[in-house]
Amino acid sequence: MKQRKKNPVFILIFLAALAVFLFAAIKLGTFFFRYYKEDASYKKLEVFAALDDLPPENTEKETQYISPIDFTSLKEINPDTIAWIYFENMDINYPIVQGEDDDFYLHHDFYKEKSTSGCIFLDTEATPDFLCDNSFIYGHNMKNKSMFAKLNQYAEESFFQENKTFLIYTPTETRRYEIYSCYPAKLDWDSFTYQFENKEAYAKWQATVKGRSLYDTKVTPDSSQPTVTLMTCTPKGSNYRFLVHGRLMD
Repeated sequence: MKQRKKNPVFILIFLAALAVFLFAAIKLGTFFFRYYKEDASYKKLEVFAALDDLPPENTEKETQYISPIDFTSLKEINPDTIAWIYFENMDINYPIVQGEDDDFYLHHDFYKEKSTSGCIFLDTEATPDFLCDNSFIYGHNMKNKSMFAKLNQYAEESFFQENKTFLIYTPTETRRYEIYSCYPAKLDWDSFTYQFENKEAYAKWQATVKGRSLYDTKVTPDSSQPTVTLMTCTPKGSNYRFLVHGRLMD
């Protein structure tokens, strides 16, 4: 019987396709392993945040504030630790640091090792007690939905309805913030203002960013209430950031 000869062109095409597939598989595997490793490093830190079994908020009778966050242990790992941010209904549960500049923690994790996930950090222009009028907190928009990626879900009003507040724990107090505006902001907008001449200017800014919200949150900020603005990248483009403005509740 005659034997069919293998077409060398077909073999070359097959080998090339196989090489491309293997290369893509290795790259994808490396990508997911890096994300898994970086996520795991932050999950280990949650042992220092006893937030799952907290009693209802009522500290009026307490004579001394006791933080549920073990800041002593966290500061031993990273002295730049200033606070902890926590969303009760979604997976945002991270320490907050403040570095000497606003670049280092874009590319380094809580352990000060190089990382694509970076770290959740407070702008260097803000005070670590969050008492200035507007404090910016940065976090990456990671493809695996870690860090601040889920903030983009505030584009949907239904998501906001389930996640109206967030908590910031400091060594001296627990601060709850009520979200009053969510939207993608162009980088040259005044949404990124952090210093104001007076309370009148701050109140005007609050009204401006409130008016930019994608929907009415039914929350009206007051100039006596400091704002914390959470910021991350957005699919809308590199010239935009997704902002979530929250006012300090009484």
